[in-house]
Amino acid sequence: MERADPGYGGMSGPVERWGRKRGGGVSCGIGFDTVRGAVVMGGNGRSRMLSSESGPCGDSQGCLKKGRSSKMKKWVSLILPFIGLAIFVWIVSGTGVHKIIDTFRELDPKKLLIFPVFTAFFFVIRGYRWWVLLRLVGIDYSRWRSSVVWSIGFFGAAVTPGKVGDAIRAFYVSRETGRTFGECFVTIFIDRLMDLITIVVAGVVTLLIFSYYYIHIPSVWIFVVIAIVFLGLIYLLLHRDLMKKLAGPVFKFLTPAKYREQLTAQVHGFYDSLAEYPRRWRETLFAFALALAFWVVVVGLAITVTLVLEIDVPLGYVVLMMPAITLVEIIPISVSGLGTREAAVIFFFSVVGIGSAQAIGFSITYLLVGTYLTALVGFIAWLSNPAKLRQ
Repeated sequence: MERADPGYGGMSGPVERWGRKRGGGVSCGIGFDTVRGAVVMGGNGRSRMLSSESGPCGDSQGCLKKGRSSKMKKWVSLILPFIGLAIFVWIVSGTGVHKIIDTFRELDPKKLLIFPVFTAFFFVIRGYRWWVLLRLVGIDYSRWRSSVVWSIGFFGAAVTPGKVGDAIRAFYVSRETGRTFGECFVTIFIDRLMDLITIVVAGVVTLLIFSYYYIHIPSVWIFVVIAIVFLGLIYLLLHRDLMKKLAGPVFKFLTPAKYREQLTAQVHGFYDSLAEYPRRWRETLFAFALALAFWVVVVGLAITVTLVLEIDVPLGYVVLMMPAITLVEIIPISVSGLGTREAAVIFFFSVVGIGSAQAIGFSITYLLVGTYLTALVGFIAWLSNPAKLRQ
């Protein structure tokens, strides 16, 4: 690993909040917040203001402004998830609870036995894929443990906006293998990136098909431009030298001098590990193939839900709408896509003449099976081995 350069510009926030070791314990917090001005985490888990020697905040007035900004960000992060909940309540009340319940009245309970099979597929495919990604950067981790910790990360993702809680996996691996947080985090970054590239590309293609065969979307090419910009940002993020030139000044401004070298070393560890994936492109391509297999299972689950609930919708249409619905789910204004997903499903189902009650019934069932049944496995695993984020 090349020697850390204190002047390096790159990603600092996740490292500071997740992986800083002190004495016998680990000071760690869930999330991707960057180091916020003059406020940092102390070794005892409490926030404290930096002195003029340790950061850019050299006067009390400046510290006060940054403190207010920090509080504002905290309030925004607390309020955002309730937007999706408000949308969900509004949709359900407008549709009528009794109509939604009627969707399940004719349900054959025996048909529900098929759903745990999908949970098992998720557990095996995603755990195995992450194990492959860990091996590519030389992290020795068992297949079984990879699947268990993946399920814990899935639980964390299910209860946090934007699924940021998934990053807890890096903490487990770092703690159990002794590797740096940056080296472990890159495996989750690539894992999520593969999923994101798959659904963005599939989402743009399916929206173009939808616009051609169903409802013309005048601005559909805007989505194509957004996808191209997104891929360009990924290209930028994956290149260390470009990030150093563009993000270097920001990194120096936001990072207190006393922590800069430590954070820089973590970021270098991230990029050193990241470089292994293009070098071993065959194995990386195999991991990407596993990502495609996973999304085939996800679409299969959606089709199964329509069959179990006896919703008369063309199966090909379900394949067409799922990438767009998945993209809507990750908008960070709700937890587990609650509210935003229902709105998207209602729109797509209305195009083929299906009412909002059946659409909500589909969305709730898909959420319970695809997210919460799988998250339940991760929750049980977490109870048996909880992450001690602050000691």
